[in-house]
Amino acid sequence: MGTGTWAVQTVTDAVMTWHYDVEHPELRALYEKAKREQWNATTQLPWGQDVDPEGIILDDDINPHVALLRDSDIWRRMTPKEQTRLRYETLTWNLSQFLHGEQLAIFVASQLTSAVPWIDAKLYGATQVVDEARHAEVFYRYIHEKLGQEYPLSDTTKGLFEMILHESRWDLKYLGLQVVLEGLALGLFSRMYQAAQEPLLRELFHFVRQDEARHFAFGVLSLRDIYRDALSEAERHEREDYAFELCAVLRGRTYPKEAWETIGLPVDACRKAMGDAARRSQMQLSSFTRVTSALKTIGLLGERMRPHYAQIGLLKYEDTPLEELEAVGAAS
Repeated sequence: MGTGTWAVQTVTDAVMTWHYDVEHPELRALYEKAKREQWNATTQLPWGQDVDPEGIILDDDINPHVALLRDSDIWRRMTPKEQTRLRYETLTWNLSQFLHGEQLAIFVASQLTSAVPWIDAKLYGATQVVDEARHAEVFYRYIHEKLGQEYPLSDTTKGLFEMILHESRWDLKYLGLQVVLEGLALGLFSRMYQAAQEPLLRELFHFVRQDEARHFAFGVLSLRDIYRDALSEAERHEREDYAFELCAVLRGRTYPKEAWETIGLPVDACRKAMGDAARRSQMQLSSFTRVTSALKTIGLLGERMRPHYAQIGLLKYEDTPLEELEAVGAAS
């Protein structure tokens, strides 16, 4: 990984189709919805809003990187100034990871647009590329204009990027990005919207999570029929294992290690304190509410996998209603 860039070797076959008629009405409806809901980040967000980087930008009760430490000796030993610094560094770390994730999504969504075999998916995929570019724009602007600092891609998430970027099969890229990561992002962005006390950030998350809901629906709708009807047992097992590996890594490694290091906090002790508090409160798991249900919807949560998801605490979400599908009249 060079300075400022990361060269990744990827191979995904491009497919052109000469069938322009509507073949997947739900995807075409999603495309129409995407066109209606486009927004201009430059003119529709209040960038003139003053932001105090040392103020309470996120509600401590909802912000997991604060809430999950507040009952620990680590927090109690910190001075008010150090607690303010923790809020700032973890917010900046979070938004920086979102920024880098949006670039991943630009790249993978463009690959999917070229690789999927249906015109309806290609049309919608093109709108997602624009959406992800806009998301990268707004996170970059907020980080640099309002917070003044950016963290690089975290070691804890780089491996997830590699899993998706190195995969050549388009349906597994769909599964990794559109179902697992977009499902988790939708949960995270909804929590951040609820936690945001600062008006610009709250409005930013309002628009971004609106887009993410469509992206998540795109993945579920695209894979639902394929995975239900067209997989051999071996192919299904491979995709079940791939999805579970992503979920297990995301479940256990979403810690702001680099932010803790910047402040000088003990990383292992912070991780343990957050993990203990998360097990008591289930706060971290709440971001996965859509993911397990989506995997069940597309046929990747059979009896073979249920004990594994139960072990990491995610099986309880298997019947969460997916309003994102209902919004395009596509609920199963």
